[in-house]
Amino acid sequence: MVYTEREIEIFVNKFENELIQAEKIKFSLKRTWSSNFPNKPGIYAIFDENKLVYIGETANLKERMKEVKRTYNHSFRRKLGRFIIEGAKITNGKFEETLELKLNDYYLERIYFTYKEINFGRLEVESHLIHRHHTNGLLNSLGKRNKIN
Repeated sequence: MVYTEREIEIFVNKFENELIQAEKIKFSLKRTWSSNFPNKPGIYAIFDENKLVYIGETANLKERMKEVKRTYNHSFRRKLGRFIIEGAKITNGKFEETLELKLNDYYLERIYFTYKEINFGRLEVESHLIHRHHTNGLLNSLGKRNKIN
């Protein structure tokens, strides 16, 4: 089946509205925090208070949420650390300890998540959303994977 550009735009707009308007889940360092998310594929949005700052996709939302607090595992955390302290260096998958603690505090004070399940087309929808929001301060990169023809 081939979809028109208009059909794709309608789908992505509806998906985006539902993702952005979903109930925000405040970040927590508790081990059980990832239980707020299903073991399902989907797209998630990260907010710094009420500002959208990152969009990601995953085959398993719950498992991905277990990784968002580890610098080694998640690009958002690495980019946020470099944003907080320009030029911050990563050694063995981590920032130096004081920055790691600062990032934890930042997450606890300001970071919220929303998600929406999607079984197919995650990469394409994520790419459209990143492309759409990249000029609004999104910390995602517009790499090869996120370019739209």
